[in-house]
Amino acid sequence: MAQAAIFSFLSGAVFGLRFKVFVLLPLTLATRAIAVLLAPLLSLTLVESLTGFAIGALTLHGGYLFGSFTRFAVAAARAARVVARPLKTAR
Repeated sequence: MAQAAIFSFLSGAVFGLRFKVFVLLPLTLATRAIAVLLAPLLSLTLVESLTGFAIGALTLHGGYLFGSFTRFAVAAARAARVVARPLKTAR
């Protein structure tokens, strides 16, 4: 379970770096589909399957939030570097 949560968090962070927030809906639905398909193979009960889905979805969203904040922090650092340069004026 911990490995799946870590993988979900890192996947969310990668998607947070590259995509807008609308990508979370298909990713969450894919997480649910994976949980439904793996439940009989791992002989999980319904509650265990739903718990795995909830943990996967929450860590996916948390990873997306982390990746999105990282993207904006890098963009802000780059913008501050560009603005801090003195302007050359024509005389």
